[in-house]
Parts: sequence; structure tokens; C-alpha cells
Amino acid sequence: MINIENPKEVEEVIENNKMSIIYFTGSACGACEVIKEKLESILNEFPKIECREVNGEKHIDLAAKYGIFSLPIMLLFIEGKEFLRVGRNVNLLELKNNFERYYNMIY
Repeated sequence: MINIENPKEVEEVIENNKMSIIYFTGSACGACEVIKEKLESILNEFPKIECREVNGEKHIDLAAKYGIFSLPIMLLFIEGKEFLRVGRNVNLLELKNNFERYYNMIY
């Protein structure tokens, strides 16, 4: 997963891809790493979804812009609009099913 350092990159990823995920994490967040590994594994099945990681502690202004108040948070954007927001208690099977449903509609 590519880490974003420039806030403009977030907008570019969202605008330039039919499906994109912005994954907000924190450096002292144990759950963030565990979920990240699972998310990367799931995304192997959906190669056209672009995924980027943002350190929400480091980029507080960016986290605030997207209404992120706790970590981790994963935002799924479809054609520039937020379609799904998943937080700390992630049901991985449900997440995968959502990805699959949207992916099949778009691609």
C-alpha cells in the first residue's frame, strides 16, 4: 500500500480512479497494521481498486477534512463519491462482499 505524504495526492487518487480506497492509520495504532495486512490481502482480488494510506496523526488537517476522528478508518470512493466508511471493528467477510458487489457493478 502506497503511503501518501502530500494531501493533494488524496484528491488525485479519488478523482482519477473509478474505485479508490483511502486508509487512515496512526503510527501508534496496533489495529491499523493488522487491518492493513488483511485489507491488502483482500485487495489482491480487486486489482483495479487503487488504495492509499494516510497517517491521520501526521496529517490532522486531512483527517479532519474527511471527518476522521478515530483510527483506523477506511474510505471507499466510487467515481469520486464516498460509498463506504469502515472503522475499527471491521467484518472482513462483509468488507470483501461489499468490494465485490461494487467492483462487479463498475468493472
